[in-house]
Amino acid sequence: MSTGTIRSQRVTALLVTSLTLAGLVGCGGSSGGQAKPTATPSVAPTVGPTPIPPRAGAGVESEIQSVDIAADPAGQIVVTFSLTDASGVPIQPVTAAATSDQQGRVRFTIAHVEDYSGGGEFGGEFDRYVNDLDATRPRYDTNGTLETVDAGAGVYRYVFSAHLPEGADLSRTYSVGLQVDRTFEGVQLSANPVFDLVPAGGTPMIRAGSTTAACNTCHDPLRLHGNRREFRLCTLCHTQAATDSKGTPVDFSVMVHKIHMGVDLPSIVDGPPGSKYGIFGRSSETVFAEKDADGRITGVAFPRPTNECTTCHTGGVTSDYYKDRPAAAPCTSCHDDINPSLVATAAGPPGTGHFQSKGFADGDCRLCHIAAEQQEFDISVPGAHVVPEQSTQLAGLNIEIAGLTNHAAGETPMVSFKVTDNAGQPLRDLAGLNRLAFAVAGPTTDYTTVLTPTAVGGGASGTLAGPDADGTFTYTLPAPVPAEAIGTWSLGAEARRSVTLNEAGGGTRTVNEAAVNPVVTFVVDDSAPLARRVVVDDANCQSCHGEFSKGFSVHGNLRNQTQYCGLCHNPNASDVARRSRDMQAVAAGDAVAPIDFKFMIHRIHTGENLTHKPYLIYGFGVPPTNYTVIDFSEVLYPGDRRNCDTCHASGTNLLPPYPGTALGTQLGHLDPSTGKEIVDGRLGPVTSACTSCHDSDAAAAHAATQTAPNGGEACAVCHAEGRDVSVSNSHLHPQ
Repeated sequence: MSTGTIRSQRVTALLVTSLTLAGLVGCGGSSGGQAKPTATPSVAPTVGPTPIPPRAGAGVESEIQSVDIAADPAGQIVVTFSLTDASGVPIQPVTAAATSDQQGRVRFTIAHVEDYSGGGEFGGEFDRYVNDLDATRPRYDTNGTLETVDAGAGVYRYVFSAHLPEGADLSRTYSVGLQVDRTFEGVQLSANPVFDLVPAGGTPMIRAGSTTAACNTCHDPLRLHGNRREFRLCTLCHTQAATDSKGTPVDFSVMVHKIHMGVDLPSIVDGPPGSKYGIFGRSSETVFAEKDADGRITGVAFPRPTNECTTCHTGGVTSDYYKDRPAAAPCTSCHDDINPSLVATAAGPPGTGHFQSKGFADGDCRLCHIAAEQQEFDISVPGAHVVPEQSTQLAGLNIEIAGLTNHAAGETPMVSFKVTDNAGQPLRDLAGLNRLAFAVAGPTTDYTTVLTPTAVGGGASGTLAGPDADGTFTYTLPAPVPAEAIGTWSLGAEARRSVTLNEAGGGTRTVNEAAVNPVVTFVVDDSAPLARRVVVDDANCQSCHGEFSKGFSVHGNLRNQTQYCGLCHNPNASDVARRSRDMQAVAAGDAVAPIDFKFMIHRIHTGENLTHKPYLIYGFGVPPTNYTVIDFSEVLYPGDRRNCDTCHASGTNLLPPYPGTALGTQLGHLDPSTGKEIVDGRLGPVTSACTSCHDSDAAAAHAATQTAPNGGEACAVCHAEGRDVSVSNSHLHPQ
């Protein structure tokens, strides 16, 4: 209501009062005459317009403010919650599918924490969630009622249709989970708050063996069953007694382990063709790992060591349960060829593959599988899961490139370097290394030439001398820098040694210990130094893969820095050296696979989403073939590939700065008569990067029509920053 309207009402009120008083005075009369009544005018109240509530904009925010579990009526569950957009504007909750972007669908479930004994001689105690709506086929509540508490603040109340059973133990912890789904401007939004309480009073017991943040280091974001995103919401339905429609356990601690083990599950690796692990949904089965008739295993491949438990078990209030409370079900979800329990399982009768061929009660597991490591590789939970490449028995291996001389074009370089352990002590004898090699590549505008001399190991050449008094060696390369070389070049190094680790009980195991790959630059002429562009942040790779050479192995555990990878994986590189060893591929004149880093990495991570399959690269192999055919078509990327910052250093995927001086990917095929590569041409640099993910015929045709006969690309006309279909706009990453 405006100020003017308020003022008008006040004037009217005064007028009415004055006239009324005047009439009352007249009624008293004078001179004995009867006064006529004074008419009071009828004044209609002024009514302001009904305010229009603001429309909710982007985002969805929801919080469970309180939960009441009533004694009368017995077991009634009442939830008070808020629902707004990101700015606090209310959104209307509905229990069915939303019909507008001003609504959000809400669904509620409830579970309680139940203590139980693991049995056995030592009777270790455990706890678990039990869904109070259905213990074996957990679900959301249905037919509950919604009402508005405070429309202006977006506060509402939901009353469960289901009640807790009579006599329910209200001294337990109850956890209520809410799933909110809203679609705004075509983007699916979600909120999954969880509220914990002890109805009888007390501090709630929260079970959380991990966190959503831990999941999202790879999943970007976690989103399952349409739009469920929060770890704790998952645990309220994926409870210990829960199964799918075929009876397969979907208990979180079992299901998640088995899914992430995937292609490494012993039952599949060692099983017959047709072995698989899958879960049945409402109408179909999702298969997470399967062995084909030819013995090939496809499915989920965890991107780092599966025995690195703290990858997931971190940050949650009960993250230490994995080592504090070992039990048969979660342990054998990974080790599914062993049965340490007291009942028969798919692995066999009790004791299959276990100590003394005997099964035990869960309550006795931690008698042997204790929570604290006594010695690496012992049978404590952390000891049994030591990643060998992260063993504390490893002294560390480091290379420092101390100097480079004779590095002009046409000259033969001599490298000065030191190899040390993590304490800084130099190795004075390199005979313990099974490989020490260098890579020299240039120019840094984009690498086109690479030399890969070996100083120690198979195929060693050149001249190695030293060490001097402080442990510095010198190595003279076997070949000069090309006479036609110009500009700035790069020099990198790799080193590896085989180390024997001691195990508990007197056994040993062998592991390859690798050095971090150093890369330095040098100028081969009189030009100003030009550093190689940085495109990928190694820390981003490590968020999923862990530290390369510390568990995730590439090329025999030797290579671990993306700047080093680029020296060999340059725009001219292909798999010809290995593919040409396959006589069938040579006879067919196969196209070679480019291994240009920007092309290959995008295509590998696109994997199952590629239009053209299979995507094969010939890699290293053992005699007699000396090659291995690797099919990356089955790679299951766990995140959203539109989020380029997952891998890229900030902004390096945009136009500009890309392509700068970058070259496009070279294409070629095998000459059937010689097995050598015949170059067919070169993609433009933008086309190389973009069509490595967008590999459809339509995308290739689009790129071709925007490329001039001289190779010039018009991509920036539409896709540069500031344009309607800029790279950033085209790769928007809605959460």
